[in-house]
Amino acid sequence: MTRLRLSPFVLIACFLTSVAIAPPAAPADDPLTLEQWSKLVWESARQGDRGALNDYLHRFPKLPQGANAQRVRDALKQHHGNARQGLDNRNESRADAMRRMRDHLEADQISQSLTDAVEAQTLSDDLVAALEDPDMAKVIARARALAPVAQQDTDWLFAYELLYRLNVLYEHTGEFEEELGRVNRRLSLLSHYAPHRLHDLRNRQAERFGEPALAEFNPALTENWEARLEGMSVKMVRTALWRAATDHIEDKGWRPLLEGGLEGVKLFATTPALAETNANLRDAGKVRDWVEFLDRKLQQIKRTPDSELTRKMCRRLLDDLVVESRRTLDLPRQILLREFGDGAMNALDQFSEVIWPDKYHRFRQSTHGSFVGVGILIRHDEKRQIMVVTPLEGTPAYYAGIKPSDRIAEVDGRSTAGWSLNDAVDRITGRRDTKVTLGIRRDGADGLLQIPIIRDKIKIWSVKGWKKEGLDLDGRPIWDWYIDPVSRVAYIRLSAFNENTYEDLKDAWQEILDESEPEGLILDLRYNPGGLLTAAVEVSNMFISEGVIVSGENKDGRKAWPDRMAEPKRALIGDSRVPTVVLINQGSASASEIVAGSLQAHGRAIVVGMRSFGKGSVQTVHPISQHVLLKLTTQYYRLPSRIAGEKGRLVHRRPGAKVWGVDPDIEVNTTPQEIKAAYDLRQSADILPDDERAPRPDINDLLTKGLDPQLETALLILQVKALGTGAGETRHATAN
Repeated sequence: MTRLRLSPFVLIACFLTSVAIAPPAAPADDPLTLEQWSKLVWESARQGDRGALNDYLHRFPKLPQGANAQRVRDALKQHHGNARQGLDNRNESRADAMRRMRDHLEADQISQSLTDAVEAQTLSDDLVAALEDPDMAKVIARARALAPVAQQDTDWLFAYELLYRLNVLYEHTGEFEEELGRVNRRLSLLSHYAPHRLHDLRNRQAERFGEPALAEFNPALTENWEARLEGMSVKMVRTALWRAATDHIEDKGWRPLLEGGLEGVKLFATTPALAETNANLRDAGKVRDWVEFLDRKLQQIKRTPDSELTRKMCRRLLDDLVVESRRTLDLPRQILLREFGDGAMNALDQFSEVIWPDKYHRFRQSTHGSFVGVGILIRHDEKRQIMVVTPLEGTPAYYAGIKPSDRIAEVDGRSTAGWSLNDAVDRITGRRDTKVTLGIRRDGADGLLQIPIIRDKIKIWSVKGWKKEGLDLDGRPIWDWYIDPVSRVAYIRLSAFNENTYEDLKDAWQEILDESEPEGLILDLRYNPGGLLTAAVEVSNMFISEGVIVSGENKDGRKAWPDRMAEPKRALIGDSRVPTVVLINQGSASASEIVAGSLQAHGRAIVVGMRSFGKGSVQTVHPISQHVLLKLTTQYYRLPSRIAGEKGRLVHRRPGAKVWGVDPDIEVNTTPQEIKAAYDLRQSADILPDDERAPRPDINDLLTKGLDPQLETALLILQVKALGTGAGETRHATAN
């Protein structure tokens, strides 16, 4: 079964900002008829003409006098007021961020000053122009100067902090991506081979931020690096690289693999702290001889024609590395093989990797659908700490009180310093009904919070509605599906694409129909990282009755498999032709992009929000040996074209690409403050209190208080569409 997965980098993407609809003083009456106005609003949105949409949403027909027409008129006025207030709030927040940036720079607190600079840029209309501000330029110049110094001093965490934020500021150029990647890999090496040194760097970092020092280093709580390398062999490395050279989507052969492998081994040798477990790295002469040998090999490969870079040359190179290592650094053979192999795969793309023996069991578990854990999404923050993105609703972590932005500092008493995300997953997950204790650092809380959690099988309800009303006897959420019960606009939020998504969506649609026929539908795919290709095709087919849903393309540009076509009998929602708006943002990836892109291409939905993430590659799994697998990018997804006879766009964001993912028809950007406020409200409103009489947050505040301009815009478009048919007015009169 093909699975589409989201890179953790989607979770650290910065957000652009602008006002949803530029507001004049107030909407004005217009001689247009209601039907004309409604049609013009819908068509301008469908054609992606934001200027026209902005204009028509500020014009209101003079003729209609009904209660529902007045309700929509009031909603428009509120929307314009929210937009004006949002603009004021954004300008005020940006000015405050700039002030803090200058103050922190004056106090030589560069980390804090860079953080402020990122916030100020995020709140700017033009991200590139924001970098030209003289004060921001001073901060950036200071960070540029300090980053190489931090690396020279081997203060890798400080270097990571600086490069992380510089990379966010210059995401549009990718200037710092490669350097940040190297520092990130050095930190990973420290976590495996020099945990004591990494502990010292964490304390140095804590001192820099005025945070409490870590507990004394305890070697008993660190991983055994030798156990991590058990089972490594030359044969498995050669076989994995041969398969990668033959089948990788970019078809670049052996060159990137051999060069990347040598760079990986060189990175190990030039990270002095690794002498903690490899004493010969303290000998400067041996290190110099080894690095000179690696550089000669690199130059030799660069001069060699592609036709001569073969499997045989790879074998000779690995043999030469083993021989030269014995003469100089005498690195353990398993280290040499592991770092060469990982360096080679790193040169291909971020999704391809060798599943070595120490990772094999966990990978098999993840692909067999047996998800036992605590129920959290995690990522690295700017300090490379393990941070909780969110606890999944109804899971052990959720009920234990884990909160978004919690930092996991310990797992069962073991420091997480330097752990990769996979390391954290390995240690937090485990057998069902067993206990794991997370040591949590939380803003505003003193010390370390020790939170015990009992692991359980995680059931993810991927289909959600507007307001949670309760739970049925099986623990399944009961939803109110109507965001606007008068205009009859339904709301469905998909949080993932798993084995149950299609059936759950069918059930949700039937519940909506059982209440009444909707006049509009909002399909919210924001922050949906994707999942199964089959689920993406099935969900798309519910809206599309014929034509191509998605295609697969291999390395020579030819179809990798027959196009996934819509089947008329599966178009349960498509047959009704309910006007639909799909919401996407930079957190919408892979399967989400297939659904949004196919509905857009077929004219089945208007897409509102921000450009999606751009994860449209397929990883196939190849057996290498008994406990070794190769996960390799071998195909790209291509969306159907909106123009007959033309090729659709690739979903995947390739290096240097200008086009990827799904572009919204109507772009509506949001600020970090709006994102956080909307997330917090949504999470709080979805929690069912033990006492039914206890007050709950009002989910409608997302609209009335302007916390979610993307959702607000989508709803307005559909309310105007429904008003033009007269359906909302009829229902309003009937209800009265």
